[in-house]
Amino acid sequence: MYLSNFQRALKLLGNLCSRPGNVIPYFRYSITNSSPLDLELPWWSLSAIREMEKHLNHSHRVFEWGSGGSSVFLAKRCKELTTIEHDPDWFEQVGAIINEQEIGNSQLLQRETNLENEKRFLASPYATALQSTHDVIVIDGEDHFGPESKWSARESCFYLAEKWVCKDGGLIVVDDSWRYPALRQKTNARKMVVHESIGPCRVGVTTTDFHYY
Repeated sequence: MYLSNFQRALKLLGNLCSRPGNVIPYFRYSITNSSPLDLELPWWSLSAIREMEKHLNHSHRVFEWGSGGSSVFLAKRCKELTTIEHDPDWFEQVGAIINEQEIGNSQLLQRETNLENEKRFLASPYATALQSTHDVIVIDGEDHFGPESKWSARESCFYLAEKWVCKDGGLIVVDDSWRYPALRQKTNARKMVVHESIGPCRVGVTTTDFHYY
C-alpha cells in the first residue's frame, strides 16, 4: 500500500487518536535525530517492539536478516543471536556497538547478496546463511522492493524461514509487512498478528507482522 504524503498524515493522525498512549513515545522516539541503532531499538512498529519484549526469553535462539538497533535489542533478551548483514559499512557500525557493549551472545556475520533476480538471490551467501532451527527469525534486510518489482527478497527469506522456524512455539517477524500482502495469505503459521503503529525514527505509521507457529 503506497500512500501520498497527505494520506500518510491522515493515517498517522488516526493512529495517534486511537492510541493516545503513543503520543509521548512518538515525540520521544519518532521525532528525533537519533537512529534506531542509537536508541537500541528495532526499526519496527512500536506495537511489535512491545510485543517482542513480552515474547522473548533467555532460552530463545534468534536469527536475523538485516542488522541495526534490533541486533542490540534482541541480543540483550535472548540466549543466542545470529545476524546476517550485507552492507560492509553498516556491518562495521553495528559490530562496533556490539563489541563496545561486550555482547557475547551475538554473532554478526557479513554475507554477500545478489538482488538481480530471485534465483541468484537464493543462491547467495546471504540467503543460504540460515541452516538450522531457530525460535525466532526476523526478516528485515535489504530488498530493493517497489511497486514495479516482480519479486521480493524478503518474501524469499520468509519461505526459507518457514523451513527453519521452530514448529512448536516459533515466531517469524516480517517488518514493513504492508509491502508484502501475499505473505498474509500464504503463511503456514497457526496465527498471524499485524502490528500497525508508529515506530522509532519513523514519521508515519508502519506495520510489522508476527507469524506464530
